[in-house]
Amino acid sequence: MRPRRHGPARAPSAAPPLAPAARRRAHAPRRLGAGGRPAADGRRAAERPGALRPRAARAPPRDRSDAGADDVKLSFSTLGCPSWSLERVLDVAGREGYDGVELRFLENDDALWARAELSGGGLGETRRRLRDAGLAVSCVDTRSFFHDPDPAARAKARDEASRSLELAAQLGAPGIRVFGDRVQPGADLADTRGWIVEAMQALAEAAERSGVQVWIESHGDFARAADTLSILEQVRSRAAGVVWDPANAFEAGEAPAEGPRVLGERIRHVHIKDLVRTRASGGGTAWTPVLVGEGEFPAADVLGLLHRAGYHGFVSFEWEKRWHPQIEDPEAALPHFVRWAASVLRRLGDQPEALPPRPPAWSFDRGRLAVEVHPDRPTLGEAAARLVAGRIRDMADREGRAAVIFASAPSQNEMLAALRADPAVPWAKVIAFHLDEYVGVGPRHPASFRRFLAERLFDHVRVRAFHGIDGEASDQAGECARYAALLQRERPGLAILGVGENGHLAFIDPPVCDFAERLDVRVVELDEPCRRQQVHDGGFARLEDVPRTAFSLTVPFIMGVPRAAAIVPGTAKRAAIGAALDGPVTTACPASILRRHPHATLFLDEESAALVERTEA
Repeated sequence: MRPRRHGPARAPSAAPPLAPAARRRAHAPRRLGAGGRPAADGRRAAERPGALRPRAARAPPRDRSDAGADDVKLSFSTLGCPSWSLERVLDVAGREGYDGVELRFLENDDALWARAELSGGGLGETRRRLRDAGLAVSCVDTRSFFHDPDPAARAKARDEASRSLELAAQLGAPGIRVFGDRVQPGADLADTRGWIVEAMQALAEAAERSGVQVWIESHGDFARAADTLSILEQVRSRAAGVVWDPANAFEAGEAPAEGPRVLGERIRHVHIKDLVRTRASGGGTAWTPVLVGEGEFPAADVLGLLHRAGYHGFVSFEWEKRWHPQIEDPEAALPHFVRWAASVLRRLGDQPEALPPRPPAWSFDRGRLAVEVHPDRPTLGEAAARLVAGRIRDMADREGRAAVIFASAPSQNEMLAALRADPAVPWAKVIAFHLDEYVGVGPRHPASFRRFLAERLFDHVRVRAFHGIDGEASDQAGECARYAALLQRERPGLAILGVGENGHLAFIDPPVCDFAERLDVRVVELDEPCRRQQVHDGGFARLEDVPRTAFSLTVPFIMGVPRAAAIVPGTAKRAAIGAALDGPVTTACPASILRRHPHATLFLDEESAALVERTEA
């Protein structure tokens, strides 16, 4: 979107409602396969269904990369920070809780395919950094417009778009953005549409071969949904789609609901911004960007439309700093958007509110993660148990069952005690799992996590089923597959977590952490800090007694569970929590990825929060 002026805006038109909602699993980061291509699921990207589809009630995912989502994924366009280096872009995206970045400018350069960090040896290093941060490239933007009457100009634009297709494939990005745009002097609408269709058809055919897609932005004379559709319905390829920018259509007088109604599954990527009307110096109306939620555009309604329609692609914040240098700097705008979007998406997810007997000492958000700090372990445990009990009741009421994953560590003691004392928990509807188990340890071993949960919970309450990991299984790969199949069948709706002294989630320690892991359950080697913690926690008398390997659920699977509650008290966890909340999102601290979970709450006490930068919600 470029700065423009308009006459008086027409009133947006009405549109019928979209399909009703049902929950879906959260989307895991895309894995890059050999050569930078997305890991295959037996189909090219162009043959896969589009990003917009009706929500089905907990339909099984085809694979981890298409697991569905309770919420959309969030990225931002570097149009909002055009002078930043790629290093700074990725650092801010990770710290603020974004799932990805949309590449438009880097250091005021938009010839992205020619940049050192996106070509040759630099490209490999960029892919490594993306993978370590668990970030995706949501879209590679081009500067290609296909409205020019000059065939040579259109050929140049198409050549640049082809280079961007190659870059997108190497980065594992799902698509590129191009423009149709405006009827130029001396041309008419029909000819302009024909030139755009011709370019889109050629690029879509090339995109099919590359395993990516080409998306035209709803913009200019083709901003309204019907006008965008008039192009796409002539392109004979499922690799062609639209970057839907509902604010562009809103400026043209179209209500946001018209976009999903008309374009449907052709919507593959979405831009969000907010605007206010101002009077242009030459008369008429000018639209100026403002922080999302502070303008006239119904941005929250757009997220609601996408949620109800089952959209599971990226929503990308397009802060037009490049075209409007007077607006707020990205240092303010990018964190604001994450906070705004997280708040709206939590409401859309119908997340029950945690109502502890006493409010937390302080609370705040880090990215999309809600954080509560309580005075001490008992009040922390009570607050966490209250939230967990509410989640269990909510699942049981809606589905007749509640599949829950439990953590097994002393950090959970106060929460488990409060939870089992709650008479309103429908335990007979609970199907229980646990996060991990030592290899070679049986259920009667004092350090067994199955025994831990039995003694603190399941010996006191009768659940429908408790599925344990068999630590003594002779076929470890087979046990991983068995447990993964149970998880896929029961589809847990809540994960209760801890965080290790080394920042681990489950038994995924930093050396074995992979934010793009394809497996749901795996055998991992425990690092020495983790093994020392097991001695500190009282599970083993000596370091040499601690097993060196364990079964563990993986980080992508945990991130795919729709709701999560992490309970982390104590002085020993303060360094890990400081890194998880205030450091970069990185595999060096697996728990840092929780800042991207759409519906997670982290419960701390004053001791574990001692190193956290203090902010207020």
